[in-house]
Amino acid sequence: MNSLNQKLKNKNRNKLYLILLVCLYSLFVVFNSQKLFQKFDPQIIERYLRSQDIEDRENKIKDRIIISDEEIYIASGHLYVNGAEPVDYNFQHPPFIKYLYGISVKYFDIPLLPNVFLGLILLFEAYFLGKLIFKDDLVGFLASTLLLIDPVFKEVTTYALLDLGQIVLLLAFIISTTVKGYTLQGILLGLLFASKFYSPIFIFLFLYYIHKLINKELDIKKEIKVITISLIVFYLTYFLKINPIEFIFLQAKIVKFMLDHNQASIVGGVTKMFFGGYYLWPILFFANIFVLLNEKFMSLKFFYCLVPIAYLLVMIFQIPFTRYFILLLPFLYLSAANIIINVPKNVHNT
Repeated sequence: MNSLNQKLKNKNRNKLYLILLVCLYSLFVVFNSQKLFQKFDPQIIERYLRSQDIEDRENKIKDRIIISDEEIYIASGHLYVNGAEPVDYNFQHPPFIKYLYGISVKYFDIPLLPNVFLGLILLFEAYFLGKLIFKDDLVGFLASTLLLIDPVFKEVTTYALLDLGQIVLLLAFIISTTVKGYTLQGILLGLLFASKFYSPIFIFLFLYYIHKLINKELDIKKEIKVITISLIVFYLTYFLKINPIEFIFLQAKIVKFMLDHNQASIVGGVTKMFFGGYYLWPILFFANIFVLLNEKFMSLKFFYCLVPIAYLLVMIFQIPFTRYFILLLPFLYLSAANIIINVPKNVHNT
């Protein structure tokens, strides 16, 4: 009877936390409604076709202009949905998230409508990861709440960027690894590859497989199936506009482009941006280090504390943008929330 009562109590508490998250996020949407529900500007297409993103070897484009990444992603997504091929416009980033913006423009005339849903999904994912990694729903709730008020969350939600979709799909893939089978994992990993340039995914997969190998949990046959499905899904996001051989050469072209265009002119600029930015970020980083050092090597908690550190180290060599930090922040807020919730408990028990 006590066990049943505890289960009911936990279930009710989960519902309460999720309802609170929905309420808090609803307030966020209301306060940012002017940007989130802004109508599509048809002039974006004309500006995009004269922008820095369009290759013009014959110098036919007059009155070149520089436009924002947001305008590039909205315009290219709009062109994809209306029949253009992803290899012809903004080829350097895979098309999946841009499809969402394009579909939203076509049917609702509101580019950022996908972000309204993706933002809430991200908060839910952070909550469930708190339960998955730290076995504590309060840790998940606190981490989600702190993430909601982080300036980077607002940045990636109120602008048409690819980073929000990328982190949502990454966390969805992580959560899917707790489910038996491999099909869902493969689909989510494929969409993750198709969301944005995939260097962060390789970093995560490298650490993920090392973690599995050290803990003798690596099922090679299953992982081959997952990777195979993911590559098929990734290819299919181009809607068979290119054959598999062309697809391989396209990815090689993308990698070369990113190596040529996304290297920082001054190595380490991102560290200054991170440690000199939002006042909580340095605290989060060192809180994460504290949790890492107090966990068994390559345990589940150790692994997820290692992921944001690895990402930050790799970002040192990239052109710094604050929006990139969204890949770190859910993990960092989970570590910080774990300290806030559990350290006082441990001190009290001793």
